[in-house]
Amino acid sequence: QEDRAELILMGFPQRLRSRKTLCFCHRKEKRQTTEGYVCPRCKAKYCSLPTVCSVCSLTLVSSPHLARSYHHLFPLSGFEETKGEGPFRCFGCGKDIAAKEDLALQCPECQRVFCLQCD
Repeated sequence: QEDRAELILMGFPQRLRSRKTLCFCHRKEKRQTTEGYVCPRCKAKYCSLPTVCSVCSLTLVSSPHLARSYHHLFPLSGFEETKGEGPFRCFGCGKDIAAKEDLALQCPECQRVFCLQCD
């Protein structure tokens, strides 16, 4: 029997910050949230990732999640704690990093700053 690779179609949703809206993961409870992720195919909103879109069946993941899953294939050099005052913005997820409260890490090659989750 021949080995076959199977491809999985994935979408990388945009992070959304807006007024309160319903999300598909909590639509039965009618819970509204101000943050979430928007499916790139059908524009349905979800609170967290990874998930499968219940509207169009697209697997939704964030690029940091995917990178962490395959980090052993492409090892990176160690990141260093940032020097200087903040605030910083994570290059991976766009989250604001308060220098005194959260750990901000800098890539020694590209000099971009990342939060602990995206490192």
